[in-house]
Amino acid sequence: MRQIIKLFAIGLKQITKDGMLFVLLFIPFVVGLVFKFIVPFANVIIIETLSFSLVPWYGLIDGMLIFLTPMFTAVVCAFLFLEERDEGIGAFYQISPVAGYSYLAARIVIPIVWAFLITIVSLLLFNVSSLSLISILSCSFIGTLTGLLFALILVSVADNRLEGLALSKLMGIVYLGIVLVWFIPAPYHFIVAFLPSFWIGKILLEGPSLFAFILGILLAFFWIACFTKKFLSRIA
Repeated sequence: MRQIIKLFAIGLKQITKDGMLFVLLFIPFVVGLVFKFIVPFANVIIIETLSFSLVPWYGLIDGMLIFLTPMFTAVVCAFLFLEERDEGIGAFYQISPVAGYSYLAARIVIPIVWAFLITIVSLLLFNVSSLSLISILSCSFIGTLTGLLFALILVSVADNRLEGLALSKLMGIVYLGIVLVWFIPAPYHFIVAFLPSFWIGKILLEGPSLFAFILGILLAFFWIACFTKKFLSRIA
Protein backbone atom coordinates (compact mmCIF):
# COMPACT_ATOMS: atom_id res chain seq x y z
CA MET A 1 0.00 0.00 0.00
CA ARG A 2 2.90 2.33 0.78
CA GLN A 3 4.29 1.76 -2.72
CA ILE A 4 0.91 2.54 -4.29
CA ILE A 5 0.58 5.82 -2.40
CA LYS A 6 4.17 6.79 -3.22
CA LEU A 7 3.68 6.05 -6.92
CA PHE A 8 0.37 7.93 -6.93
CA ALA A 9 2.12 10.94 -5.37
CA ILE A 10 4.76 10.81 -8.10
CA GLY A 11 2.04 10.81 -10.75
CA LEU A 12 0.25 13.69 -9.05
CA LYS A 13 3.48 15.67 -9.05
CA GLN A 14 3.85 15.03 -12.79
CA ILE A 15 0.31 16.30 -13.35
CA THR A 16 0.91 19.52 -11.41
CA LYS A 17 3.88 20.26 -13.67
CA ASP A 18 1.68 19.93 -16.77
CA GLY A 19 -0.62 22.94 -16.98
CA MET A 20 -3.14 21.29 -19.29
CA LEU A 21 -3.55 18.16 -17.18
CA PHE A 22 -3.69 20.14 -13.94
CA VAL A 23 -6.47 22.39 -15.26
CA LEU A 24 -8.50 19.36 -16.38
CA LEU A 25 -8.84 18.27 -12.75
CA PHE A 26 -10.86 21.39 -11.93
CA ILE A 27 -12.84 21.91 -15.13
CA PRO A 28 -15.83 19.78 -13.95
CA PHE A 29 -16.48 22.29 -11.17
CA VAL A 30 -16.30 25.21 -13.61
CA VAL A 31 -18.66 23.44 -16.01
CA GLY A 32 -20.96 22.56 -13.11
CA LEU A 33 -21.15 26.18 -11.99
CA VAL A 34 -22.00 27.29 -15.52
CA PHE A 35 -24.73 24.67 -15.81
CA LYS A 36 -26.17 25.44 -12.38
CA PHE A 37 -26.41 29.22 -12.70
CA ILE A 38 -26.19 30.18 -16.38
CA VAL A 39 -28.60 27.58 -17.79
CA PRO A 40 -31.62 28.56 -15.59
CA PHE A 41 -30.90 32.23 -16.28
CA ALA A 42 -30.72 31.55 -20.01
CA ASN A 43 -33.94 29.56 -19.76
CA VAL A 44 -35.80 32.57 -18.38
CA ILE A 45 -34.58 34.75 -21.26
CA ILE A 46 -35.45 32.11 -23.87
CA ILE A 47 -38.97 31.70 -22.44
CA GLU A 48 -39.54 35.46 -22.54
CA THR A 49 -38.18 35.93 -26.05
CA LEU A 50 -38.99 32.66 -27.84
CA SER A 51 -41.68 31.10 -25.63
CA PHE A 52 -39.53 27.98 -25.50
CA SER A 53 -38.39 26.25 -22.31
CA LEU A 54 -35.16 24.38 -21.72
CA VAL A 55 -36.60 22.51 -18.73
CA PRO A 56 -37.40 19.32 -20.71
CA TRP A 57 -33.71 19.28 -21.70
CA TYR A 58 -32.30 19.70 -18.21
CA GLY A 59 -31.70 15.96 -17.96
CA LEU A 60 -29.51 16.12 -21.05
CA ILE A 61 -27.56 19.00 -19.52
CA ASP A 62 -26.91 16.89 -16.43
CA GLY A 63 -25.88 14.10 -18.79
CA MET A 64 -23.17 16.37 -20.15
CA LEU A 65 -21.86 16.85 -16.61
CA ILE A 66 -21.84 13.07 -16.10
CA PHE A 67 -19.97 12.77 -19.40
CA LEU A 68 -17.39 15.47 -18.76
CA THR A 69 -16.43 14.76 -15.15
CA PRO A 70 -15.06 11.20 -15.51
CA MET A 71 -13.85 11.93 -19.04
CA PHE A 72 -11.43 14.61 -17.85
CA THR A 73 -10.05 12.24 -15.22
CA ALA A 74 -9.72 9.56 -17.90
CA VAL A 75 -7.79 11.93 -20.16
CA VAL A 76 -5.40 12.83 -17.32
CA CYS A 77 -4.89 9.12 -16.58
CA ALA A 78 -4.31 8.21 -20.22
CA PHE A 79 -1.90 11.10 -20.83
CA LEU A 80 0.11 10.11 -17.77
CA PHE A 81 0.47 6.60 -19.17
CA LEU A 82 1.42 7.97 -22.59
CA GLU A 83 3.95 10.40 -21.12
CA GLU A 84 5.60 7.63 -19.11
CA ARG A 85 5.68 5.43 -22.21
CA ASP A 86 7.23 8.24 -24.31
CA GLU A 87 9.95 8.85 -21.71
CA GLY A 88 10.57 5.18 -20.98
CA ILE A 89 9.48 5.56 -17.37
CA GLY A 90 6.72 2.99 -17.81
CA ALA A 91 9.26 0.34 -18.83
CA PHE A 92 11.34 1.20 -15.76
CA TYR A 93 8.34 0.72 -13.47
CA GLN A 94 7.73 -2.72 -14.98
CA ILE A 95 11.07 -3.97 -13.67
CA SER A 96 10.78 -2.22 -10.32
CA PRO A 97 9.04 -3.36 -7.10
CA VAL A 98 5.94 -1.33 -8.08
CA ALA A 99 5.31 -3.37 -11.24
CA GLY A 100 1.96 -5.03 -11.81
CA TYR A 101 -0.94 -4.38 -9.48
CA SER A 102 0.76 -1.57 -7.57
CA TYR A 103 1.39 0.38 -10.76
CA LEU A 104 -2.16 -0.17 -12.02
CA ALA A 105 -3.65 0.72 -8.65
CA ALA A 106 -1.74 4.01 -8.55
CA ARG A 107 -2.43 4.94 -12.16
CA ILE A 108 -5.95 3.55 -12.68
CA VAL A 109 -7.75 2.45 -9.51
CA ILE A 110 -7.19 5.55 -7.35
CA PRO A 111 -8.02 8.01 -10.19
CA ILE A 112 -11.16 6.07 -11.08
CA VAL A 113 -12.33 6.06 -7.46
CA TRP A 114 -11.65 9.81 -7.45
CA ALA A 115 -13.65 10.21 -10.67
CA PHE A 116 -16.59 8.33 -9.16
CA LEU A 117 -16.62 10.43 -6.00
CA ILE A 118 -16.16 13.73 -7.82
CA THR A 119 -18.94 12.87 -10.28
CA ILE A 120 -21.31 12.26 -7.38
CA VAL A 121 -20.28 15.52 -5.70
CA SER A 122 -20.64 17.48 -8.96
CA LEU A 123 -24.12 16.10 -9.57
CA LEU A 124 -25.24 16.72 -5.99
CA LEU A 125 -24.04 20.33 -6.19
CA PHE A 126 -24.80 21.28 -9.77
CA ASN A 127 -27.58 19.11 -11.24
CA VAL A 128 -30.40 21.17 -12.73
CA SER A 129 -33.02 18.47 -13.27
CA SER A 130 -33.61 17.60 -9.59
CA LEU A 131 -32.06 14.15 -9.94
CA SER A 132 -32.81 11.62 -7.22
CA LEU A 133 -29.92 10.18 -5.20
CA ILE A 134 -30.49 6.78 -6.83
CA SER A 135 -30.19 8.32 -10.30
CA ILE A 136 -27.04 10.21 -9.29
CA LEU A 137 -25.37 7.10 -7.89
CA SER A 138 -26.31 4.80 -10.78
CA CYS A 139 -25.38 7.30 -13.50
CA SER A 140 -22.12 8.16 -11.73
CA PHE A 141 -21.16 4.49 -11.56
CA ILE A 142 -21.86 3.82 -15.23
CA GLY A 143 -20.25 7.12 -16.20
CA THR A 144 -17.09 6.34 -14.23
CA LEU A 145 -16.74 2.92 -15.86
CA THR A 146 -17.23 4.59 -19.23
CA GLY A 147 -14.44 7.00 -18.30
CA LEU A 148 -12.23 4.01 -17.50
CA LEU A 149 -13.07 2.57 -20.93
CA PHE A 150 -12.16 5.92 -22.48
CA ALA A 151 -8.72 5.82 -20.82
CA LEU A 152 -8.07 2.21 -21.87
CA ILE A 153 -8.95 2.99 -25.49
CA LEU A 154 -6.66 6.04 -25.60
CA VAL A 155 -3.69 4.16 -24.17
CA SER A 156 -4.38 1.11 -26.36
CA VAL A 157 -4.64 3.03 -29.64
CA ALA A 158 -2.38 6.08 -29.28
CA ASP A 159 1.38 5.72 -29.73
CA ASN A 160 2.23 9.02 -28.05
CA ARG A 161 0.71 12.07 -26.39
CA LEU A 162 0.19 13.86 -29.70
CA GLU A 163 -1.88 10.98 -31.04
CA GLY A 164 -3.64 10.76 -27.70
CA LEU A 165 -4.61 14.42 -27.93
CA ALA A 166 -6.00 13.92 -31.44
CA LEU A 167 -7.92 10.79 -30.44
CA SER A 168 -9.34 12.42 -27.32
CA LYS A 169 -11.19 14.87 -29.57
CA LEU A 170 -12.86 12.01 -31.40
CA MET A 171 -13.71 9.79 -28.46
CA GLY A 172 -16.92 11.63 -27.61
CA ILE A 173 -18.59 8.81 -29.50
CA VAL A 174 -18.22 6.73 -26.32
CA TYR A 175 -20.75 9.08 -24.70
CA LEU A 176 -22.91 9.58 -27.78
CA GLY A 177 -25.63 7.38 -26.32
CA ILE A 178 -26.55 10.02 -23.73
CA VAL A 179 -27.38 12.54 -26.45
CA LEU A 180 -29.12 10.25 -28.92
CA VAL A 181 -31.70 9.13 -26.34
CA TRP A 182 -33.09 12.68 -26.51
CA PHE A 183 -32.96 13.12 -30.28
CA ILE A 184 -33.96 9.72 -31.63
CA PRO A 185 -37.41 8.41 -30.63
CA ALA A 186 -37.91 4.90 -29.29
CA PRO A 187 -37.49 2.21 -30.44
CA TYR A 188 -35.01 3.57 -33.01
CA HIS A 189 -32.61 4.94 -30.42
CA PHE A 190 -31.88 1.37 -29.32
CA ILE A 191 -29.51 1.22 -32.28
CA VAL A 192 -26.88 2.63 -29.89
CA ALA A 193 -27.92 0.49 -26.91
CA PHE A 194 -24.51 -1.24 -27.09
CA LEU A 195 -22.98 1.92 -25.59
CA PRO A 196 -22.98 2.08 -21.77
CA SER A 197 -23.70 5.80 -22.02
CA PHE A 198 -27.04 5.02 -23.71
CA TRP A 199 -28.31 3.61 -20.43
CA ILE A 200 -27.22 6.73 -18.58
CA GLY A 201 -29.42 8.66 -20.98
CA LYS A 202 -32.33 6.29 -20.36
CA ILE A 203 -32.05 6.78 -16.59
CA LEU A 204 -31.87 10.57 -16.97
CA LEU A 205 -34.82 10.64 -19.34
CA GLU A 206 -37.11 8.04 -17.75
CA GLY A 207 -35.96 7.88 -14.13
CA PRO A 208 -34.15 5.23 -12.05
CA SER A 209 -34.26 1.74 -13.54
CA LEU A 210 -32.58 -1.38 -12.22
CA PHE A 211 -32.74 -2.86 -15.72
CA ALA A 212 -30.97 0.14 -17.29
CA PHE A 213 -28.39 0.22 -14.50
CA ILE A 214 -27.50 -3.47 -14.81
CA LEU A 215 -27.28 -3.32 -18.61
CA GLY A 216 -25.13 -0.20 -18.45
CA ILE A 217 -22.75 -1.87 -16.00
CA LEU A 218 -22.58 -5.14 -17.95
CA LEU A 219 -21.88 -3.34 -21.24
CA ALA A 220 -19.20 -1.18 -19.60
CA PHE A 221 -17.45 -4.27 -18.23
CA PHE A 222 -17.78 -6.01 -21.60
CA TRP A 223 -16.04 -3.17 -23.47
CA ILE A 224 -13.44 -2.77 -20.72
CA ALA A 225 -12.65 -6.49 -21.03
CA CYS A 226 -12.28 -6.09 -24.81
CA PHE A 227 -9.55 -3.45 -24.42
CA THR A 228 -7.83 -4.65 -21.23
CA LYS A 229 -5.48 -7.12 -22.96
CA LYS A 230 -4.38 -4.53 -25.52
CA PHE A 231 -4.00 -1.92 -22.78
CA LEU A 232 -1.80 -4.19 -20.64
CA SER A 233 0.40 -5.01 -23.62
CA ARG A 234 0.95 -1.31 -24.32
CA ILE A 235 2.09 -0.47 -20.78
CA ALA A 236 4.30 -3.55 -20.40
